[in-house]
Amino acid sequence: MTLMKSILLGSAAGLVAVASAQAADLPTRKSAPAEYVKVCNVGGMAGFVLPGSDTCFKISGSVIAQVSGGSLYKGYTWSPFAPTVGGKTITIPQIWTVSGVSSVKSRPDFGMGVRGTVQFDARQDTAYGVLRAFIEYQINDGSGYQGGGPGTAALINYAYLQWAGLTLGKANSFFSFYGGGENWDNLSSPDQQGYNQPVVFAYTATFGGGFSATIAAQNAASDGFSGTGTQYVAPQNATLNGNRAPDIVANIRVDQAWGAAQLSGVAHNVYASSIPLAGVTPATTQDTWGWGVNGGLKINVPSFGPGDNVQAQASWARNAAWFSGLPDAFGGEAQNVLGATGALNTGPNGNGLGPIFLDTWSNLNGTWATPTAWSVSVLAEHHFSPVFWVGPEFAYGEQHWSGLSVLSGIPTNTQAWEVGGSAHWDPVPHLDFQFEVLYESIHQTGINPVVYAATHAAGTPAFAPTNSDGFEGRLLVTRDF
Repeated sequence: MTLMKSILLGSAAGLVAVASAQAADLPTRKSAPAEYVKVCNVGGMAGFVLPGSDTCFKISGSVIAQVSGGSLYKGYTWSPFAPTVGGKTITIPQIWTVSGVSSVKSRPDFGMGVRGTVQFDARQDTAYGVLRAFIEYQINDGSGYQGGGPGTAALINYAYLQWAGLTLGKANSFFSFYGGGENWDNLSSPDQQGYNQPVVFAYTATFGGGFSATIAAQNAASDGFSGTGTQYVAPQNATLNGNRAPDIVANIRVDQAWGAAQLSGVAHNVYASSIPLAGVTPATTQDTWGWGVNGGLKINVPSFGPGDNVQAQASWARNAAWFSGLPDAFGGEAQNVLGATGALNTGPNGNGLGPIFLDTWSNLNGTWATPTAWSVSVLAEHHFSPVFWVGPEFAYGEQHWSGLSVLSGIPTNTQAWEVGGSAHWDPVPHLDFQFEVLYESIHQTGINPVVYAATHAAGTPAFAPTNSDGFEGRLLVTRDF
């Protein structure tokens, strides 16, 4: 009996041990959860990998709320001119006159706006380096002084791919060094970095030690004063004939611990036709190449404060107004409504003070005038503490015309300068309070006083406009993520 009990108890114990061993192989509630999203780091970008993909993704963006005000909405309007040429009276509607009092008063001195930006970055490693695709979508809304349009200003700000030295798509221009500067309104410098980016087909070769060189073809398309490209002619004076060639850009650059330097050049095709004057002058065509050069230098000065630096950029251009750096700061896309409404208004970057920056000018007598322009700008960044820093800036530029007709009515010489800066307070990570101030001044000479006196608008002074200036202040609050 005792033997039987021992056998039964031993068998039961064996069965329990086997059952326990098998149960250990089965999943339980205490098992580690499955990892559906993995973190990654490709090309210095930290992101995440979606299940079933070998691409590293990152989603980021920002929201900017701003309050702005100022007096930069000054400028000039078109007024018709009816001289006698060849015994016939003709109308030439391209003469500048001072804006009427009512139109100046109707322009806002105060505005509020918001900008939302979302960025998508996708990268993966390949045998030839990182394959990258980047998209930035931007929406602007607001009203009043430089407030943007209510729900109308939605755009793809960037959309490009990079691989093995190639950059293809809507990306920063390889001509400019630091774009329009750090503040909302741009300095007198060729921008196309953050605003008005071209579509590029570019190749960058790297040589080690921070040295590189780039050759690029950039889209030059524009509809006159629109600021959406680099082609500029005056409406009702000439029309663009369409693209014959892209802007050809090349640069050499070095980036090292002490800072950076770049030298770049551009060849820019100008292809336009003049407005014909019935019975007097037939339409003529201007088909020429303009060009420009740009040099930039950045010096890091950590001895003054972590992250401190000083930067400078200088540009010179002939028959290539955009690359002088002047249109973006003192007009740019602001001038797109001249032909339609007869009033010089402004967009988010142009201030509307009214100088004429063009690739060429038709004298409407079969000849064309040639512009040369240049600008230089300086900006700095000084950090008083990890949460407070300032960014002063200064810029100056000139434009000079050769071969202008005495009937042109536009200034032969323009001098423009601006000074300002911003103060930043970053109380917590990813939050920035920024206050900006800016003063701009324009001086123009060489306007034919006889032509102007015959064309000035009723109620405005009968003399040529020579000076215009204005102030601006802006508070921006930015939350990035």
